[in-house]
Amino acid sequence: MLKHPFSGTTIIITAVLMFLISAPLIYSQKKALPELKLQAVQEGNTQIPEDQWQSLKFTKGNPVYITFALSDSKVKSIYYRVMLDTEIIEPNLIENLVTLKSLSAGVHLLKITAVIDGGNESEPLTLTLDVKEPPKAQPVQEEPKKTEAKQNPFSNPLFFYCAAGLCIFQLIIIVLLLLRGKPQKTVDTSAIEAELKQSKEEYIEVYNSHKRLKEELKDLKEYNDYLKKQKSDLEATIKNLETVNVNLIEQKEKLVESKRQLELLHTQKDELYAMAIHDIKNPLSAMRGYIELLNSYDLNAAEQHEIMASLVSSSENVVKLTQSMCTIIAKERPEPTLKFSPTSMKKIIDEICNQNISYAKAKSIKLFNKSSVGLPDITMDEVKIQEVIENLVNNAIKYGPPETTVEVRTFIKGNFLTVEVQDTGVGIPEADLKKAFQKGAVLTPKPTGVEQSSGLGLWIVKRIIEEHNGKVWVNSKIGSGSTFGFELPMEARDRKTTMY
Repeated sequence: MLKHPFSGTTIIITAVLMFLISAPLIYSQKKALPELKLQAVQEGNTQIPEDQWQSLKFTKGNPVYITFALSDSKVKSIYYRVMLDTEIIEPNLIENLVTLKSLSAGVHLLKITAVIDGGNESEPLTLTLDVKEPPKAQPVQEEPKKTEAKQNPFSNPLFFYCAAGLCIFQLIIIVLLLLRGKPQKTVDTSAIEAELKQSKEEYIEVYNSHKRLKEELKDLKEYNDYLKKQKSDLEATIKNLETVNVNLIEQKEKLVESKRQLELLHTQKDELYAMAIHDIKNPLSAMRGYIELLNSYDLNAAEQHEIMASLVSSSENVVKLTQSMCTIIAKERPEPTLKFSPTSMKKIIDEICNQNISYAKAKSIKLFNKSSVGLPDITMDEVKIQEVIENLVNNAIKYGPPETTVEVRTFIKGNFLTVEVQDTGVGIPEADLKKAFQKGAVLTPKPTGVEQSSGLGLWIVKRIIEEHNGKVWVNSKIGSGSTFGFELPMEARDRKTTMY
């Protein structure tokens, strides 16, 4: 029968040896770092006695100053982490003084931890702060009992001895299990000591790794909270920028529309000025012809009276046109100028022919009025249609050589009233016919007198006739003269009111 390799004395000696080896390891967890102690507590200018530190009571609105220090004054590399309830209010406090200025009413838990040598933490200094509302006139209710700070279990000697005993018991069981049933052999004490030392070192390493991971987790949580706040601020900024961008787009659209309106108004006023100036030119040219006729010929009283009447009529037209230009300049926005009413085409043609008869005589051109007598009245703008016929008749005389004729005739074709002005002048080249009614187009034929051409007359004619829902045309052949004509609907239609 094999004997047990160890006697009772050997087992006891081994247990005591294991206790002596493991006790410093257990106890070092408590004594590894200096203890954080409270030094002074002050509310406002009042110092709170030390015998009241276990039950700290304060009044809401008074600042609180708490001073503390480590038991080992030789430690230099240190900072403090201060937590109020569940929020860290000072993550890296260098001074050993905490100032609390805005405590709300209620019970608060203040926890102060010293961080030494870049990561080792002391046992936290935990204080319970009971903050009351300022006293009122009515009796103050009994203050609730304060929650005492929890004791650290590692500071209790009973916990130390229980842990040491448990380690001894576990070691005895391990040794008995290893030696049970095995043949007697010599115990290698140095191997056991080496194994215990290695186990201690591994335990310390695991413990330190756990603390580092815990600290890193806290840092990551704080950084995550910071990133969440940054994200929230960025989202608010993006939302504000989107609102500002929408407003800028709306303002841009309004500015673009305003610019378009201004450009349109500018174009309209330019066209109005061009038309008005061109309209003034015709009666002034006629007036000059009348005056030349008076100076160049011996006229009887009737002929002189006829010329004087034409001069008066032309001068009245000039006055009306200048008044119209003044009105345009005075107004910020041009207004539609077409005013429709039933008007006699025969009456308009008669007036135009009477006004230009002296101008034609001055250039030795015969002007014939062959308009129909029984023409019905049609809806039109009398002033504008008078301007159309004036331009056509004036052009025929302006470009006509001496000893030629100009005829004005009218007729009804279907539902349209047609007016034609035919001359027997030099004619217009075919290449010029395509651009005859374009704005500013100067045709090949030249005025036969001292007149000048602006290239606006036929363009004005086309604009006015189209706004009456009519149409214009020209037929011409070199050496055979030209015929300019237009037609207007007999029945009233919806007229355009485009601003000139």
